[in-house]
Amino acid sequence: MENENIAIEILKGIAMDDSRVLVERQRAIDALTLFRESSIPALQFIERKTGMNVLKERSRLYIQRIKQGASISMTL
Repeated sequence: MENENIAIEILKGIAMDDSRVLVERQRAIDALTLFRESSIPALQFIERKTGMNVLKERSRLYIQRIKQGASISMTL
């Protein structure tokens, strides 16, 4: 479980890193979904704190889909 929390924090950091290109940040958000419900707090943080609408929308979509129990594809 500790390794999972570390991975989530690293991915959250990548998603929030303004020095990275958009596609890297989007893929970090996509990768967070591998952790299902455990990723919701990180996705909510990204949704609240990022200034990029595309990242807000992506995070919001994944939060909604995870809460609904929907299957999530990494090809979004």
